[in-house]
Amino acid sequence: MESVSSAFDRDPGGVPLPPPPSRDRDGLSALERKALFRVHTELPAMPASLVVQILLWPEKITDWARDENVTPALVYNMLGGFKPYHALRERLAQRLGVTKAAVDHLIDARRQQPSTRRIPEPPPDFVPDDVALGTRGTPTNSATGHDAIPTEQPAERDDAPPRPDKTQITFEL
Repeated sequence: MESVSSAFDRDPGGVPLPPPPSRDRDGLSALERKALFRVHTELPAMPASLVVQILLWPEKITDWARDENVTPALVYNMLGGFKPYHALRERLAQRLGVTKAAVDHLIDARRQQPSTRRIPEPPPDFVPDDVALGTRGTPTNSATGHDAIPTEQPAERDDAPPRPDKTQITFEL
């Protein structure tokens, strides 16, 4: 049986393939610039484990956990905020070159919504009158028919029964 790694070294015709590009990134390619922009904009919404994985790259969290003689599950529990593991947070802060307070904030802070789930800001020329709030979806700004909101209240007669409040639901039997 052929090893998996040697299967990627050749194409089916037996011609050797060029070696894969190095793992060094310089941030100059369009894909790298787009990825950096995405990380920059989405960082506040990313879970702590993903941020740490990005910071450790090309090393993996599991590799760092084994170097620290702890299980990867323990590290992921710490990064998920399930258990504090303060000593492990201190060691992670040393590895990342930041303070323990920065790691604490990364793990314990509330996450923002991802940009895909945020309600967009209205355009600068948006006017609230453009929305047909009182017309129940009719495209004009004037209400018609039974949906119309009266602009003037008719004068009440003294002998008429009091009109029910429009905000209350009444049932007549």
